[in-house]
Amino acid sequence: MLIFFKQLLQPKNSNAAQAWQQAGNATDNAFWMFALPVNLVLQRDTFSMAEPAPLPLENCEIEALSITLNTHFNSHGYEFFWHENRWLLSLTADPFIKTSAPKLVINKDIRAFLPTGEGAKKWASFINEVQMLLFEHPVNIAREIDKKPVVNSVWCYGLGQSK
Repeated sequence: MLIFFKQLLQPKNSNAAQAWQQAGNATDNAFWMFALPVNLVLQRDTFSMAEPAPLPLENCEIEALSITLNTHFNSHGYEFFWHENRWLLSLTADPFIKTSAPKLVINKDIRAFLPTGEGAKKWASFINEVQMLLFEHPVNIAREIDKKPVVNSVWCYGLGQSK
């Protein structure tokens, strides 16, 4: 069964913590972001975010990617959750970044839309680490064989803190 992210590019609530709470989930006083699985495409000297964003994924792909990311980043205080057709990221501390909604980034040079702020450099290192984990992930190897776009990054936005 193929899972699509319904209206995730324009969620009813652009604050991930509030969206998570409104869905009836406990937030444990954490920071939350939407985390879209995306395919970044190398252009001549930059990257662009390909459509569709987020990528539609099978349940087994979501589970395998989540296990890999959560196993690796658990000690960093990051945890990915899948709920009601959206991937969210829980953080134990404020990353001190400002982000851009993916609808602004589609098919454009991503440099102008990368996170900014005091924590931007640390965040870029985190995303780079995510990309390295995804590079030769079995899910992506299978997607390449099936001629499907690979999940080579996540696009995070909608930072919010639970109250």
